[in-house]
Amino acid sequence: SEERLEGLVKAHLGGDDSFRVLAFNRTTAANLTVVLALARPGTVVPYVVPKYPKPGFKGHGHPSIPRAVELARADCPIVITLEELKAVVNRSEVSLIAVCPSYRGVIAEEITRGACQLGRSRGIPVFVDDASGARIRTIGEHQARAVDLEADVVVTSCEKYGLNGPRAAVVVGRKELMVRIGAKAAILGTEARPSVAAAIVRCLEEFTPERGAAIYRDWEERHRTLFEAMRKVFGDRVSWKPYGGVWLLPEDILEIAMERAGIEETEFAPVDASTALAMILLRTHGYMTIPALHNPGASKSLTIHLAQPSAQRLTPDEIAASVDEAFTALAKILTNREKMEAVLFGSPDEPIPA
Repeated sequence: SEERLEGLVKAHLGGDDSFRVLAFNRTTAANLTVVLALARPGTVVPYVVPKYPKPGFKGHGHPSIPRAVELARADCPIVITLEELKAVVNRSEVSLIAVCPSYRGVIAEEITRGACQLGRSRGIPVFVDDASGARIRTIGEHQARAVDLEADVVVTSCEKYGLNGPRAAVVVGRKELMVRIGAKAAILGTEARPSVAAAIVRCLEEFTPERGAAIYRDWEERHRTLFEAMRKVFGDRVSWKPYGGVWLLPEDILEIAMERAGIEETEFAPVDASTALAMILLRTHGYMTIPALHNPGASKSLTIHLAQPSAQRLTPDEIAASVDEAFTALAKILTNREKMEAVLFGSPDEPIPA
């Protein structure tokens, strides 16, 4: 499996004989291992992420990177432009540059390429967390593979966008860096077991760019129809992407709920409203959405993602109506802290407070 894995991963992510491949038991485990192996204590690890579409918040990448940097006892400033990145590199001791090119948005290819070239010119390794981006960027956005953009280390998830599992990850990187990463993986126990590596081989063998493109077209058709139904109810506040699904940002969720409640002030933050709305949908319709189920620090946008055709048992209009009903229920409790806490923390068997 190991020999087959090497060739399959390089065909998928890029890399020649100067690169080596390792399998990990989770993408977050890979991120943790790479950062702990390459980030030096007391240094800076700038994190290049997509720009957040609302004012007041700069940008958002996967939280596993800054948490790993914290464990490495380094600093992790968020940057969204090449100019910012250059400024950080010029004024700080930078041991690693991390890039999250696809997370609730996609970074322009020239930014990812520029970050990689800057790292190369300064002798700083560049790590690209391409969990879903290895396919969504290349197929959906027609960008180049991260290795072809001169990244030194790249990770992708084996169960995101077109790969059918296992829930594991593969990393390809320059050999001199992978020696350190592999040693750290052995210490932490984050490397994938042989049985997992065999399953990764199977999922990579099953994937082809043509299959990925067909999946993308299927998502685009389903999510565009849902977006149009949701936009009839919620207007321009709704966003969508073929792979990303249809979503409402936390700030917009709070605004909609306040409008329906007829109030201009509230003690609750956008994340409170988004999570409460997600809990209402979970308890009344069984919707499993990010705010109700995801880890702290991740995006709290309410996203309806129809990953498989079998997931769409309701029509787009029925889904939009259920979200509309949930907003009405949220508006009724938004002025009552006790009722909000009952929705967030109460038993799922209890009815939604009215």
